Amino acid sequence: MKNLKPIHWQTYEYEPKERTSDWFWAVGIIAAGVAVTAIIFNNVLFGIVTILAGFILSLYAARPPETIDVVVDEIGIRIGQTLYPYRTLESYWLEEHQKIPKMLLKSKRLMMPYIAVILEPEEVETDDIHGYLSRHLPEVFHKESVFEKLLEHLGF
Repeated sequence: MKNLKPIHWQTYEYEPKERTSDWFWAVGIIAAGVAVTAIIFNNVLFGIVTILAGFILSLYAARPPETIDVVVDEIGIRIGQTLYPYRTLESYWLEEHQKIPKMLLKSKRLMMPYIAVILEPEEVETDDIHGYLSRHLPEVFHKESVFEKLLEHLGF
């Protein structure tokens, strides 16, 4: 088996979204409502945590996504600074016919079973990725969970 040239592309860490001031107001109102309800039920600590979570969520949502490097080579898949060796992955699937094409990886880790990476069709051929990954992992149909789709729809 000959060594293939590594496949490299740059992409955003997540899909960039424009959030209006209404979105931030909604997050603030929901966090404040939950916090007031928690305080009414004598759970002040949960109220404080809710306010902090709403504030941190707003800060995180306001920042633009970083550009990350993705490299697929003989060792594994490097996404940003994190290497996922093939032995830690179970399978892959390429979502090519979606609005935003993605590479979905199923990991053996319990805490992070699925890894989604945005594909950049202008920079990389999906046939090349498929050829590379099929040498190391089985191709199994995966799709993003309903919860993830719901969060995307809500603007997260």
